[in-house]
Amino acid sequence: MKSDPLAILKRLIFNEVLIGKGLWDLEKDGVRAALPHFDLLCDVPPKIRDACLQNVSEDDRERVQTYFSKLHLGLGFVTGPPGTGKSHLASAIVVLMCHNPSLRQVYVSAASNGATDNILERIQDIATKTTSHLIDSGADVKHLMLVRGYSLNTETENCDRVLFGKPLPEYGIWNPSPWKLEHSLCWWTLRVLGSSVVPPLTVNDNADLFDLHERLSAHASDSVSDASISQFRSLAKLARGVVSVAQYKSTEKPDQHAKLLRQLMQLVIGCANVVATTPVASACWMYKTFNNQARAVVFDEAATLFCSDGLLVYGNTPRPMIAIGDPMQLAPVLSTAFELLQIRRQKRSWETWSDHHAMRLRPTNRFAGFAQISWLSWFIHLGWPVFHLYTQHRMAENLFDLSLDTVYTSLKPHFKYSPMCRITNFPIGIDVEEYLQQKYKIPAPASKTLAPVFFNCLNCPIRKYPDSESRLNPRQADLIADLLVEMIRELKLSPTDIAVLTPYRANFRAIGKRFKKEPELQGVACSTFDTFQGREAQIVVVALCVTRESGPLFVGNPRSLNVALTRQRSSLFIFGDLGVLDYKARETSTDFIGSDSGQRFNLRMFHDVLKALRDSRRVVKLVGKREVDNDGYWESMEKKK
Repeated sequence: MKSDPLAILKRLIFNEVLIGKGLWDLEKDGVRAALPHFDLLCDVPPKIRDACLQNVSEDDRERVQTYFSKLHLGLGFVTGPPGTGKSHLASAIVVLMCHNPSLRQVYVSAASNGATDNILERIQDIATKTTSHLIDSGADVKHLMLVRGYSLNTETENCDRVLFGKPLPEYGIWNPSPWKLEHSLCWWTLRVLGSSVVPPLTVNDNADLFDLHERLSAHASDSVSDASISQFRSLAKLARGVVSVAQYKSTEKPDQHAKLLRQLMQLVIGCANVVATTPVASACWMYKTFNNQARAVVFDEAATLFCSDGLLVYGNTPRPMIAIGDPMQLAPVLSTAFELLQIRRQKRSWETWSDHHAMRLRPTNRFAGFAQISWLSWFIHLGWPVFHLYTQHRMAENLFDLSLDTVYTSLKPHFKYSPMCRITNFPIGIDVEEYLQQKYKIPAPASKTLAPVFFNCLNCPIRKYPDSESRLNPRQADLIADLLVEMIRELKLSPTDIAVLTPYRANFRAIGKRFKKEPELQGVACSTFDTFQGREAQIVVVALCVTRESGPLFVGNPRSLNVALTRQRSSLFIFGDLGVLDYKARETSTDFIGSDSGQRFNLRMFHDVLKALRDSRRVVKLVGKREVDNDGYWESMEKKK
């Protein structure tokens, strides 16, 4: 953005607006502080613009054109409940930006590796579909180059493995890494070198990248001399098998090879249309170089992003930026947010009780309160114009009503289901509903709709290891496994269409351990509530892991619960204990979790959800098997504490 003649003025305006001071101080100093606006659509060729907008819901298309044609300071913000197409719209906007001659290069970021993977996958789907359609219709366009950036050390190490004929590492529990070959910087570097391990480049790929590939190919065959990239000749020959690994190592020292590879990676990433990383990875010098060149930034899941992370990626000079998210789902997670500085502090003789309690509630991290304000929420509360999505596209009709009635009540006047939500489009949901009605005799949902089912688990106590606050419910996990195995056998379901979510890591491990005993359950996704945000499944099973004795505990967190109740497409099963409704918390509106934690949750949503499920009468009573989880084992463990 250094080439922008208005960069200094924009920076002054942005800094004043960002801290909530408004523009009056600038006006008093004689600075003309009118907010310049940016039209995202105006420079895009009409044929390409229309093709990109075809990916937007017809109901929203006109509103999208109106909103994105006048972005003040180039800033746009999109919110909407789950299933309304936020990531889909973000992907279409990214493709539009890449075809806008004044932008062309876009930096994309999300709070976690999973969220970054999800948004890049959506962009890839939209970009491939749109570009292929345009190419078939005769338009002069190329496929976009989308790079998923990981740690630079990981990229170079894995690239070396491929070049030297070694297998790529297998990442798992004992060797965790988010790295995937496809679309990584390593993948694009191998493609430009002409390695046979990755798909070859074609004339329909990114023009700059294909040109670099052709020039390197000429060096590999010794047909042409291009002095600007002659240093990569031996690297290109190695990738194509023209020289052996031994021959290459005899001529290139390790330090020189590492330097050459990083120089080539820098050329490769300079050709990219889109680079997607987490905020932490964006600080790497190579991604930072691209970010400095990129004319636009897009944030997905921006409601889970710290303000500091947003500024790290975006910088302090305005350029077109789109931030997408849902403030009603997960907030930024700060590990020290609920640690209290002096919670065990004894009262001093000179203190009043009120002063003593106030001091005990001081947080260890004094900035914990600010950290709960997300990058998206910050701008919303500053009063920036926001584009709202209201139409449900993902879930079968009625499946979203549980969250609509308890979380998104303000959207009711505008909300509707799209034609894609008719149950005829959800054959799995219809089969599952018929199966449950026949087996458990539950009431049918309203005509032409599907509805959640609650499994009331009795004799299923929750357990806790002495050295951990995380909880598990082995008997409930067994009931879930039995139900899914029988249903998969009866309906010939694919395990990959099912996801099981639970709030506790200990219960997540207990469910996984039980599922390993059943061949039919291999492939079922198990996850915690928080790590499944942004993902979806045909059938979602929610294991609440709370009982009448325990009370709501951590499950009462309305944001996490909202995530769990909105991941399904066809069916939603909730396993829990309706007796939790009889639990009396210390305070009528809040609950406490953890022995040393001051974390509080408003339990209204949790209670409203359970009451709605109870009133629907779609409740199945199940009884846990005592032999699955022996009480004596846990009693002896308690005695050893």
